[in-house]
Amino acid sequence: PFLNLRAQYILRIARQFKMQSSAISNISDWRKPYAERNQLEDLLHSIPAPAPYTVWLRWFEQGTAIIKETNSPNEPNQMALATATRDGCPSVRYVLLKGHDERGFYFYTNYSSRKGKELAENPRASLCQYWPELNRSIRIEGRVERTSAENSEAYFRSRPLPSQIGAAVSPQSQVVPSRDFLEDRRRELDARVSQGESVARPESWGGYCVLPTSYEFWQGQRDRLHDRVRFRRRQDLTEEEMRMAQPAEGDWVCERLAP
Repeated sequence: PFLNLRAQYILRIARQFKMQSSAISNISDWRKPYAERNQLEDLLHSIPAPAPYTVWLRWFEQGTAIIKETNSPNEPNQMALATATRDGCPSVRYVLLKGHDERGFYFYTNYSSRKGKELAENPRASLCQYWPELNRSIRIEGRVERTSAENSEAYFRSRPLPSQIGAAVSPQSQVVPSRDFLEDRRRELDARVSQGESVARPESWGGYCVLPTSYEFWQGQRDRLHDRVRFRRRQDLTEEEMRMAQPAEGDWVCERLAP
């Protein structure tokens, strides 16, 4: 009887595990319904359309507000950064947006990291920001330039001391022997700082600016018939493409894309 009970228990657990595994693995059925929104129509009804940076700023402010209102764990300035090698092998990771203006979008990292090496070979990048609370995302593509040493130094000095120490002791993207290797380096620098030594910005650490050549604004819609509006520089379009485009402020044009 004991063996029968044990066998029944094991069988029941196996069935539950199978059901749970099936539910987890069948991701093709996962689907989140989006509310109907028409936030992009004003971009196409005003002539000329606003400049894309103006639209980006409005969306960024709205995304920041909803994240604060809902106590969301998301960071409003998080963004995926995609880079590629000279021969086109891509890589992507999340970074934090640390500055913006009409010229471009700024982030900071180690120039010797994988992204730094790829940007040295191929100075182009794509950014993607996503606010699930609003069913919105923005893609930005463009050329990438390093910021000045003065700009990098100013931002480095604005960081909390632990972040300065972390940047100074980490050979980002390089293979290290263990976690203890990093902790030992941090403790060593901590000790020197406690004796009054300042943390020097590594020469291999600094900023980049993504100079946009295109923006794409995506608004999720019910039944997946989403809204997509793209801005490109007028000089980058052919005559045929210009026929479908709408003028926007500055040297930009606005296009609707099928989802």
